[in-house]
Amino acid sequence: MARTHDAPLKTDSTTALTFTGERYTPEVRGAIGYEHWHRYAAVAPLASGLRVLDAACGEGYGSYLIARTAAHVTAVDIDAATVEHARARYRLANVQYVQGSVTALPLSDGSVDLVVSFETIEHLAEQREMLAEFRRVLAPSGALVLSSPNRPVYNEMGGVANHFHVKELDRDELAALIDPLFPQQAWYAQRVAAHSLLWSEAVDSGDIAYDTLAHDVVERRREPAPPMYFVVVAGAVDAVLPELPALSLFDDGELGLWRDYARALLRERQLAWDEVDARKVAEDRLGELVETVNALASEREKSAALERALAATRDECTRASAAASASEAALAQERAAHGETRVRLAYRESAAGWARWPLGVARRRLRGAG
Repeated sequence: MARTHDAPLKTDSTTALTFTGERYTPEVRGAIGYEHWHRYAAVAPLASGLRVLDAACGEGYGSYLIARTAAHVTAVDIDAATVEHARARYRLANVQYVQGSVTALPLSDGSVDLVVSFETIEHLAEQREMLAEFRRVLAPSGALVLSSPNRPVYNEMGGVANHFHVKELDRDELAALIDPLFPQQAWYAQRVAAHSLLWSEAVDSGDIAYDTLAHDVVERRREPAPPMYFVVVAGAVDAVLPELPALSLFDDGELGLWRDYARALLRERQLAWDEVDARKVAEDRLGELVETVNALASEREKSAALERALAATRDECTRASAAASASEAALAQERAAHGETRVRLAYRESAAGWARWPLGVARRRLRGAG
């Protein structure tokens, strides 16, 4: 039975580190949490009773997990603030948090039995120097367990690249780095995937099968999917390599990833119904808008008809005004003629008129006789 140390003393005043993408923090859920916790959970049984180096320990959660069974854990990280945070949050008697670089480890030669280095190598340009330091501090029979993102698959969905990664490696590139110092190797593949699990309750469950159904074709594969990461257990010529299980399935004990998915699915369904409701509202409003536009067009037609009637009325008024002006001119002429007649009549009634009247009669008679 592996020795279990006392639980860590965590102060309530210790706040979580801000997740920047450079170091994983336990408060971050989802696939990235499964990836990081699974690696430490798988390697923890290998650390039983050993002196362990957790290289680039980060926040300290993995060092704490390993320390529950290890004889002693030296946790090294280059960032001073992160080391202080780990010391405050994860305090165990057999864990020592040290500030230092993985390319110049503050440990003596052959002083550890197991080196754990998860998601470190891709952050460095000095990758060979780091591996050389791991070889130096390892006892001759000790082992290295490291993980590294598989470059061709790591960003396969075309998302935003991790700008904290200096040099990501594919399988051949990683092997070329490890081979000279750690010729013994056992390779394991890792990625987060959703499966339906079917297993035997017998003591010996037999061989492992990865069955897939895609495009109506059943296929039995040698691996469930292309690996997102490689986990390598390696050692020198005299090393005795510990073995990880042929298949290790990880869960947080609360079906957290599934519950996250279920919540996201529920939210997606709710959004879909919200979209349906929004479309119904939009269709109703479109109908109202059509009715309003039709009513407006009818009112505009009525207004146009009124404008035409008003224009005709204006034309009639213009013609009537012109006729009235003509009548006024004729009336003025008639009045002028009447005035002239009255003047003549008045002259005839005067003494001068009467005196000239016989002469006028005589002239008219002469014109008639001639």
